[in-house]
Amino acid sequence: MRRSVYGAFAAGLAALLASGTVLAKEGSGGMPQLDPNSFAPQLVWLAIAFLALYLVMSRLAVPAISDTLDKRQAKIQGDLDAAEKANEETRSLVAAYEKRLADTREDARKLMRERGEADSAAAAARLQALHDKLAAEIGEAEKRIAAQRDEVMQGLERMAEDIGQDVYAKLAGQPADRAALAAKIAAAAPGTRGGGSR
Repeated sequence: MRRSVYGAFAAGLAALLASGTVLAKEGSGGMPQLDPNSFAPQLVWLAIAFLALYLVMSRLAVPAISDTLDKRQAKIQGDLDAAEKANEETRSLVAAYEKRLADTREDARKLMRERGEADSAAAAARLQALHDKLAAEIGEAEKRIAAQRDEVMQGLERMAEDIGQDVYAKLAGQPADRAALAAKIAAAAPGTRGGGSR
């Protein structure tokens, strides 16, 4: 199909050039494009060339670019969903921590009432140890969430680079300079190393 479209386009272009040469020889030395007698053939060839270019773009280039962008959007949406899930897990961990902390404080109050002042120092130490343990668990959870967030952001940067390279390669017809493109994407993207604070 591509060869037939390109062949028709090349044949139309050759015929247009040939008719322009014939009209230039027949003319009186002026610009053949401005000769009123050749307006109709020029308009016909313009329509043929436009139609051929439109068919090439609509059948080959635009679907390929659209497919690439759809795939990238699906990947980005998946990463955003994963980040949202990690955020929900963090919220549930914080809520569980707060509940356990409240329960622990209530247990400590009961212990202090039951044992009196003599045992209050031991209960305070137990409460502090439990608090430290829960704080360590929350710290680990926050580190996991931060690592997942950083991984998602790096994945988004890589996807932006891949999209930029694919689009540039399809539009320009040659591969993009990966280092220059990565630097421009890093400088333009918010929340990345070169594009601002997170």
